[in-house]
Amino acid sequence: MRSVGPGGCETWIEAQRKELRPFVESHYPILHVVTFEDEQWDQVIRELADGRVILEWNLALGRVDFETKRTLARYLNLPDALSSFLNQDDLGNHFIVIRDAHLVLPKCPEAISRLRTLAGRIVHDNDTKATIFLISSRAYVAPELAPFVTVFHQEPPEDDEIERLIERHAGIHGYKVEEAIVNDLVVACRGLSGYEITRLLNRGYQRDSVVGADDVDLVIEEKKQIVKKSGALEMVSATAEIDQVGGLKGLKAWLDQKAKVMHDLAEARRFGVETPKGMIIVGMSGCGKSLTAKATSALFGLPLLRLDVGTLMGRYVGESEANMRDALRLAETVSPCVLWVDEIEKAFTGIGGSDSAGSQITSRLFGYFLTWMQEKTKPVFVVATANDISVLPPELLRKGRFDEAFYVDFPDKEERAEILQVHYEKRQRDIKEIDLTALSAKTDGFSGADLEGVVKDAIERAFVDDKRKVAMEDLLHAIESNRRHANMMKDEAKKLRDQYEKKRIRNASKVMSSDSEANKRDSHTAQILSPLVMPKP
Repeated sequence: MRSVGPGGCETWIEAQRKELRPFVESHYPILHVVTFEDEQWDQVIRELADGRVILEWNLALGRVDFETKRTLARYLNLPDALSSFLNQDDLGNHFIVIRDAHLVLPKCPEAISRLRTLAGRIVHDNDTKATIFLISSRAYVAPELAPFVTVFHQEPPEDDEIERLIERHAGIHGYKVEEAIVNDLVVACRGLSGYEITRLLNRGYQRDSVVGADDVDLVIEEKKQIVKKSGALEMVSATAEIDQVGGLKGLKAWLDQKAKVMHDLAEARRFGVETPKGMIIVGMSGCGKSLTAKATSALFGLPLLRLDVGTLMGRYVGESEANMRDALRLAETVSPCVLWVDEIEKAFTGIGGSDSAGSQITSRLFGYFLTWMQEKTKPVFVVATANDISVLPPELLRKGRFDEAFYVDFPDKEERAEILQVHYEKRQRDIKEIDLTALSAKTDGFSGADLEGVVKDAIERAFVDDKRKVAMEDLLHAIESNRRHANMMKDEAKKLRDQYEKKRIRNASKVMSSDSEANKRDSHTAQILSPLVMPKP
C-alpha cells in the first residue's frame, strides 16, 4: 500500500504523474486510487495516457466517454461492462477507468472473477498493454484480486502545501492574511483535502471579502460535519474541566505536562519533543475514567472523538478492517484531537482464543490498531479506558503504544472530601454548611459515582421534605442508602488492585516522587513485556 499527496495545484498533478508512471510502464495491472477528488485524478490519468485510449465505467451512467462523461453504452452492471472490455480484440495501450467499484465488488463474485480474468490477461498477454484504474472513496481489495492490485491513498496536504493554497487564494482575490492567522489556518486545516480547504477559503471570502481569524471556526465546523457524516466516530461535547475531576493528582499532574506540549506542538517538535501518543486508564467503574477523558479534551483545547470498535464490524470480508482504517484516518483528518476508546477490553477480548471467524477479525483489528498506535505521527492523543485489564492482550501496554498507563482506585479519605466538594458546589450549594471531614470518614469504599449519588440523593430528599437547605442528616441518610453498592464492589476492587500493583501500573492518585521511581517502574515493565511477540497486523 502506498500513499500519495494532496490535490489542488499543478505541481501536485505533476508529482502524481511521476509517481504512477513507473507502475504504468511496468504493466502493473490494477492501480487502486482512494480519493474524493475525481477531477484532479482525471487530469493525472489524462497526462499519464500519452495518447492511450481511455475507457471508463461508472456506477451511475455505465460506459461513458472519459472526457465528456456522456453515456456510450448502458452497462450499468459491472460484470457486463467487464465482459465488454474482455471481448475487445485489441486492448493494447488502453487505460480502463472504473469508478466506485467498492460499492459493487463486496457482493458481486462475478465482477471479481471477471476483473481477475482481465488483470490476468494484462499480465500474461504481451499484446494487452493496458492499465486498470479503480477510483473510489474507500479501499476494497478482494483476496482474489490482491496479487494484481497496488493501492494508493491520497494523503491530505502537508503544512507547507496548505500555506501555498492559502497564499494562492489570497493572491487570486486580492487580500492579505497576517502570518499569525495563516499559521492558525494551517493548523486548523490539517487533514482536509485540497478541495475541502479551497471550498472553505471560498466560504470565508464570500462572508466578508477576506479570509481571517474568524474563518478558523469555519474549518472546525467542517471537521465536525465530516465526523457526523462518517458514522465511524462520535463527536463528544467535552464540558468537563480538569478541576471537576476529584483526586487523581498524579494523573492530573502528568496531563498538565502533556498539555503544555500540545498547546505549543510546533515549538515542542522543533525542540525535539515527540508528539504525545496518549494514555490508557484502567480500574473500577465509577472512579472517573470517562470524566478524565472528557476533561483531557478540555484541558488540551481539542475536539473529543469517541471510537466504538463494536460499530466497525461489517458483513463482508475485509469490511471491518476497512472500517477501522477509515475511522483512524478520520481521526487523523480531524487532528489535532483527543480520541477516546471507551471500554477497550470489550473490543479486543478473546484475541487468539479460538480459530473462529470473529476471533480472526478481532485479531486483525487489534493488530492494525497496535501498528497505528506505534507508527502514527499525526497529533491524535488517544485516551483508552478499561475496567478489567486481565482480559486485555499484554501487547497493548507495551512502551511505544501509550505514553503511560494509569489505574484508578477507590478514592482515599482526602480524595473523597474533594469529590464531595466538587459535586456539592457544582449544584450551587454552600460547602461551609457541611462537615466534609465527617462525611469523608463515613464513605470508605465509595467510588466517585457513589459520592455523586450521595449528593444528588441528599438534595432530592431535602427538596421532597420541603427544607430550605440540605442538612447533614440528609447526606448521612444518603450515605447509608448507597453503602450496600459500595460494599459489593470491595472484593472485586481488591482483586484488581493487586493485579495492577503486580504489573507496576502507575497509581493515578500518586504523584511521582522522583525520576528514579519512574525509571524503576519502567524497567520492571520492560522485563515483563520483553518476551512478548507482536501480532501481525
